[in-house]
Amino acid sequence: MNQDFLKELLLATGPAGFEAEAVRVWANQARTFAQVQTDKNGNAYATINRGGSPRIMLAGHADEIGIIVSYLDENGFVYFKPLGGWDPQVLVGQRISFVGPKGKITGVVGRKATHLLTEEDKRRAVTVDELWVDIGAKDGKEARDYLEVGSVGVIDQPPVQLLGRRWVSKAIDNRIGAFVVLEALRLAKESGVRAEVTAVATVQEEIGHHGARTSSFKLKPDTALVVDVHHCSRVPGTEKKRVGEGELGKGPVLDVGPYIHPKVLGRLRELAAKAQISYALNAHTAKSSTDTDDIAFEREGVPAALVSVPNRYMHSPSEMIDLDDVEACIKLLALYAENPVEEFSR
Repeated sequence: MNQDFLKELLLATGPAGFEAEAVRVWANQARTFAQVQTDKNGNAYATINRGGSPRIMLAGHADEIGIIVSYLDENGFVYFKPLGGWDPQVLVGQRISFVGPKGKITGVVGRKATHLLTEEDKRRAVTVDELWVDIGAKDGKEARDYLEVGSVGVIDQPPVQLLGRRWVSKAIDNRIGAFVVLEALRLAKESGVRAEVTAVATVQEEIGHHGARTSSFKLKPDTALVVDVHHCSRVPGTEKKRVGEGELGKGPVLDVGPYIHPKVLGRLRELAAKAQISYALNAHTAKSSTDTDDIAFEREGVPAALVSVPNRYMHSPSEMIDLDDVEACIKLLALYAENPVEEFSR
């Protein structure tokens, strides 16, 4: 598992709809062992054994949640709108890395100091409309030299290793999925798979799974596996009856639900058992709210399953994963590439 590549991928800027830097990092790594192409929407594809059978798609979205500049006032303060689902409480005081007309620039999310808040202000949750970003500009003119309406930014929180093999970083949702599918493709190639396998770094998942829809339409896969993240259930105040059994260090989470093909899920469970890969099951009643939903119903339908990495503090500046789970997901995907389901009648 290439941890240097993982760090580079997590550090890249790639909010939903503006993933070019992150996708470029991913594609450059893919070119070391696979055939690479991109499409009009920004999805990147890495393929081995072109022309082989069956055609297998491994998808992980490359976008992260971020912000987009909506207004710069005369005092140089920068106002923004969210790209993806933010809890505004975690934004206060965070540093933001923007991509502006002159390149990257850093700012900090501001709010009135606690001394200046009324008691009512302190009791209620802050909203995005009450926040701004300060890039240190002396006035609006200087601010507009470096940023403009439409400039995008992400949290400036690099990956850090904690105890054991646990990492925290921004963008783990779902840069880790994009990492897993490419590392699984590498392992599949080393294992001598005969199927045509394409790993895809999809775009715009956080705002509607758009890249999954267009990339699966393009590829026409016979079967697909999607890698995303799942809420870790071992967190204070989190109820397992709501989020399921997935825990850091206990292996991947496999979804069960209407959009998950039972034969693909069954094969994953068989392979996990043989390889002694522990896993948890997660039930959903309708959509999984991941790229799986759009891939599964593309064209005449794609038999698909969802493999997730347990994640603490999702959609925050410091999401947490365990590299043991990441390695287990990589191994399971590679095993499926070697032993895919080829007959899908229910």
